[in-house]
Amino acid sequence: MVEEFVGGESFRSPSRCVLQTLAASVLGAEIGAAFHRHRNGPGGWWIIDQPEIHLGRDVLVPDIAGWRSEELPASL
Repeated sequence: MVEEFVGGESFRSPSRCVLQTLAASVLGAEIGAAFHRHRNGPGGWWIIDQPEIHLGRDVLVPDIAGWRSEELPASL
């Protein structure tokens, strides 16, 4: 289970199924090549699979997220 907190409420969802995991992995590899490794893209990004992101009191767990490497949040 994955639990997220938004606006003081708790939201639980099942962990990703195999097809969702595969889709996130393929997407991460494609985006990561250009944005993380600078292959035919801008580079300078960190592409992260299922990070736990803390925004104030909210806690989110997206399937995939990206940040410019110089602007990585302290919560990662």
